[in-house]
Amino acid sequence: MDVKDIITKVAGNKELLDKFKAADVKQAKKLLDKAGVKVDESDVKKVKEALADGKLDMKEIKGIAGGLFK
Repeated sequence: MDVKDIITKVAGNKELLDKFKAADVKQAKKLLDKAGVKVDESDVKKVKEALADGKLDMKEIKGIAGGLFK
């Protein structure tokens, strides 16, 4: 699954997104599993890196998510 796809799936849930950012990789994977998003740990790491280093802010996430926020 692509990093943008993963972010799109969780972007509508700010609480989940905040927990995801604060969690370690294993905890983040469990959070995604509970949200129904099945991903590999390597993908979780990529998503965490994209969110942590500021590559993606909420405006960009909303842009990625597209119709989700209309």
